[in-house]
Amino acid sequence: MTPRLTLLLLFAGASALSAADGSFEKIVPVPRGGNLPLGWTHQGCSVKSVKLRNYPDRGDVEDARRKDPGDKSWLWWEFNVANRSSRECRISLSVEVFDRRGNVVKSSDRRGTVSPGETDDHIRVSTLMKTLDIADSPRVRLRATIAPK
Repeated sequence: MTPRLTLLLLFAGASALSAADGSFEKIVPVPRGGNLPLGWTHQGCSVKSVKLRNYPDRGDVEDARRKDPGDKSWLWWEFNVANRSSRECRISLSVEVFDRRGNVVKSSDRRGTVSPGETDDHIRVSTLMKTLDIADSPRVRLRATIAPK
Protein backbone atom coordinates (compact mmCIF):
# COMPACT_ATOMS: atom_id res chain seq x y z
CA MET A 1 0.00 0.00 0.00
CA THR A 2 1.33 3.43 -0.89
CA PRO A 3 1.99 5.93 1.92
CA ARG A 4 -0.58 8.29 0.41
CA LEU A 5 -3.31 5.62 0.42
CA THR A 6 -2.39 4.62 3.98
CA LEU A 7 -2.74 8.24 5.12
CA LEU A 8 -6.10 8.55 3.36
CA LEU A 9 -7.40 5.38 5.03
CA LEU A 10 -6.20 6.53 8.45
CA PHE A 11 -7.93 9.89 7.98
CA ALA A 12 -11.15 8.21 6.85
CA GLY A 13 -11.03 5.91 9.88
CA ALA A 14 -10.50 8.84 12.24
CA SER A 15 -13.47 10.68 10.70
CA ALA A 16 -15.70 7.64 11.10
CA LEU A 17 -14.69 7.22 14.75
CA SER A 18 -15.32 10.85 15.56
CA ALA A 19 -18.71 10.77 13.85
CA ALA A 20 -19.68 7.71 15.90
CA ASP A 21 -19.36 9.68 19.15
CA GLY A 22 -21.05 12.81 17.80
CA SER A 23 -17.86 14.82 17.26
CA PHE A 24 -17.14 16.35 13.86
CA GLU A 25 -14.36 18.51 12.44
CA LYS A 26 -13.62 19.93 9.03
CA ILE A 27 -11.07 22.42 7.67
CA VAL A 28 -12.55 24.25 4.68
CA PRO A 29 -12.02 27.42 2.63
CA VAL A 30 -13.71 30.44 4.21
CA PRO A 31 -17.31 30.24 2.90
CA ARG A 32 -17.48 33.73 1.39
CA GLY A 33 -20.22 33.03 -1.11
CA GLY A 34 -23.16 31.09 0.28
CA ASN A 35 -23.98 27.92 2.13
CA LEU A 36 -21.30 25.35 2.79
CA PRO A 37 -22.88 21.89 3.18
CA LEU A 38 -21.65 19.93 6.23
CA GLY A 39 -24.06 17.00 6.64
CA TRP A 40 -23.05 16.11 10.20
CA THR A 41 -25.63 13.86 11.88
CA HIS A 42 -25.68 11.99 15.18
CA GLN A 43 -28.70 10.29 16.76
CA GLY A 44 -31.18 12.23 14.63
CA CYS A 45 -29.65 15.68 15.21
CA SER A 46 -27.87 17.41 12.34
CA VAL A 47 -25.65 20.33 11.47
CA LYS A 48 -26.65 20.65 7.84
CA SER A 49 -24.63 23.64 6.65
CA VAL A 50 -22.96 26.92 7.56
CA LYS A 51 -23.24 30.35 5.99
CA LEU A 52 -20.97 33.30 6.75
CA ARG A 53 -23.05 36.43 7.34
CA ASN A 54 -21.93 40.07 7.27
CA TYR A 55 -18.73 39.39 5.33
CA PRO A 56 -17.07 42.78 4.61
CA ASP A 57 -17.65 44.10 1.11
CA ARG A 58 -14.86 45.07 -1.29
CA GLY A 59 -15.02 48.76 -0.26
CA ASP A 60 -14.65 47.90 3.45
CA VAL A 61 -11.61 45.74 2.71
CA GLU A 62 -10.00 48.42 0.50
CA ASP A 63 -10.61 51.08 3.17
CA ALA A 64 -9.03 48.83 5.80
CA ARG A 65 -5.97 48.26 3.57
CA ARG A 66 -5.52 51.97 2.78
CA LYS A 67 -6.68 53.78 5.91
CA ASP A 68 -7.24 51.58 8.96
CA PRO A 69 -5.57 48.15 9.18
CA GLY A 70 -7.06 47.78 12.67
CA ASP A 71 -10.66 48.05 11.42
CA LYS A 72 -12.89 45.26 12.75
CA SER A 73 -15.97 43.51 11.41
CA TRP A 74 -18.68 41.51 13.16
CA LEU A 75 -19.20 38.19 11.41
CA TRP A 76 -21.85 35.57 12.09
CA TRP A 77 -21.29 31.92 11.25
CA GLU A 78 -24.88 30.76 10.85
CA PHE A 79 -25.17 26.99 11.22
CA ASN A 80 -28.37 25.41 9.89
CA VAL A 81 -29.40 22.65 12.32
CA ALA A 82 -32.21 20.11 12.61
CA ASN A 83 -33.50 17.50 15.04
CA ARG A 84 -35.46 14.60 13.62
CA SER A 85 -35.36 12.68 16.91
CA SER A 86 -37.93 12.65 19.72
CA ARG A 87 -35.48 14.10 22.28
CA GLU A 88 -34.01 17.56 22.61
CA CYS A 89 -30.38 17.66 21.52
CA ARG A 90 -27.45 19.87 22.42
CA ILE A 91 -25.05 21.09 19.76
CA SER A 92 -21.71 22.71 20.55
CA LEU A 93 -20.07 24.57 17.67
CA SER A 94 -16.68 26.21 17.27
CA VAL A 95 -14.96 28.20 14.56
CA GLU A 96 -11.20 28.81 14.19
CA VAL A 97 -10.07 31.19 11.44
CA PHE A 98 -6.53 30.65 10.08
CA ASP A 99 -4.11 33.12 8.53
CA ARG A 100 -2.00 32.21 5.50
CA ARG A 101 0.71 30.64 7.69
CA GLY A 102 -1.79 28.36 9.40
CA ASN A 103 -1.98 30.29 12.69
CA VAL A 104 -5.36 30.80 14.36
CA VAL A 105 -6.24 34.52 14.19
CA LYS A 106 -9.69 34.22 15.72
CA SER A 107 -11.75 31.56 17.44
CA SER A 108 -15.21 31.49 18.90
CA ASP A 109 -17.79 28.96 20.03
CA ARG A 110 -21.39 28.58 21.07
CA ARG A 111 -23.75 25.95 22.41
CA GLY A 112 -27.41 25.60 21.61
CA THR A 113 -30.29 23.19 21.92
CA VAL A 114 -32.60 22.00 19.18
CA SER A 115 -36.15 20.91 19.95
CA PRO A 116 -37.51 17.56 18.75
CA GLY A 117 -39.01 17.74 15.27
CA GLU A 118 -37.28 21.02 14.38
CA THR A 119 -36.15 20.79 10.75
CA ASP A 120 -34.89 24.31 10.01
CA ASP A 121 -33.25 26.08 12.95
CA HIS A 122 -30.07 28.13 13.25
CA ILE A 123 -27.28 28.55 15.77
CA ARG A 124 -25.04 31.58 15.24
CA VAL A 125 -21.42 31.80 16.30
CA SER A 126 -20.28 35.43 16.32
CA THR A 127 -16.76 36.72 15.80
CA LEU A 128 -15.45 40.25 16.01
CA MET A 129 -12.21 40.27 14.07
CA LYS A 130 -9.97 42.46 11.98
CA THR A 131 -11.45 43.05 8.56
CA LEU A 132 -8.12 42.27 6.90
CA ASP A 133 -7.76 39.00 8.84
CA ILE A 134 -11.02 37.61 7.46
CA ALA A 135 -10.39 39.07 3.99
CA ASP A 136 -6.96 37.39 3.81
CA SER A 137 -7.88 34.15 5.56
CA PRO A 138 -7.76 31.09 3.33
CA ARG A 139 -9.29 28.49 5.68
CA VAL A 140 -11.41 27.89 8.75
CA ARG A 141 -11.75 24.91 11.07
CA LEU A 142 -15.33 24.05 11.98
CA ARG A 143 -16.15 21.70 14.86
CA ALA A 144 -19.37 20.33 16.25
CA THR A 145 -20.34 18.04 19.07
CA ILE A 146 -23.88 16.67 18.91
CA ALA A 147 -25.47 14.90 21.88
CA PRO A 148 -28.92 14.24 23.31
CA LYS A 149 -29.81 16.59 26.16
